[in-house]
Amino acid sequence: MKTKLLLSIFVLVTLFSACKKCKDCTCTQVISQTGMSDATSQFTQNDVCDEELEDIEGTTSLTQTVDGFEQSVETTCECK
Repeated sequence: MKTKLLLSIFVLVTLFSACKKCKDCTCTQVISQTGMSDATSQFTQNDVCDEELEDIEGTTSLTQTVDGFEQSVETTCECK
């Protein structure tokens, strides 16, 4: 009986830890370029799971400069 109980607990813990954690994300992206007004867009991504969720949630920024022309892209995603 004790073995069955321990086995049941082990199976439940294993199944629980293997469950995907998925959320729907709403993102806002702002693109800034030298000499131009900012461009803002919004988009959604549904069923974002596990490692992808960790990568997308929050704010990411990217800036690049080529021949004095600078472009920045900032993306902020909130996931529920």
